[in-house]
Amino acid sequence: MDEKAEMRNEEIRKQISGLRDELKGAIDQANIKANVLEERTAGLETAANTHSDAIANLEQQVAELKKEVVSLAAKAEDLEARSRRCNLSIFGVKEGREAGVSASTFIAKLLQKVMGLDKPHVIDRANTLQQAPGAGQPLRAFVVKCHYYQEKESILRKAVTSPKLVSENGDIIRVYLDYTQNVARQWAAFGQARQLLRQCEGVKCGLLYPAKLRITTRDGQQKSFTDPEKAVTFVRGLMSD
Repeated sequence: MDEKAEMRNEEIRKQISGLRDELKGAIDQANIKANVLEERTAGLETAANTHSDAIANLEQQVAELKKEVVSLAAKAEDLEARSRRCNLSIFGVKEGREAGVSASTFIAKLLQKVMGLDKPHVIDRANTLQQAPGAGQPLRAFVVKCHYYQEKESILRKAVTSPKLVSENGDIIRVYLDYTQNVARQWAAFGQARQLLRQCEGVKCGLLYPAKLRITTRDGQQKSFTDPEKAVTFVRGLMSD
């Protein structure tokens, strides 16, 4: 009886010893895997920190590039505007009127006649920038480069002060400054405000370069706007007075 009990105890001890060995082996494997994971985690943290620094540097570079782009765009806009300082846009001339003569000669004589000038102004260039319009489409404008800045200013003043410019063919001629596309878009944004102002008797308005609407109220006060929506709100207030 004691011998059998001893045998059972021995067997149990062997099983326990085997379990201990298995458990130790499992723990060792777990420790190895944990160490590997720890090393990988440390590597990922290092990479993440490196990438974070790289991203921060890239964000700073992008911000600097954005500022540079804005500055270059402003300089380009200014240079383009300066290159157009002697230019005018002339609207209302029907297609084919200039046939048989150069566009610059035609425009010089046209301006002389409709404005009553003693002699034609010196026009360096005159051309249209679009294809000939189809039936029912708006007429093309002539872009005109005056040789002398003073003559360009004189033409513009006469266009503003004259009630209407009509050619010998009956064309109603309109003369404007030749603005850059960016400035033209900004001016066009004030279209609603200017349209409403036409309904305000005794109120005057003018567009100032590059894109500012100046309104003179009935009592002589002046307000300037660079935001078209604020200008519309102000004009609606004048209409309700």
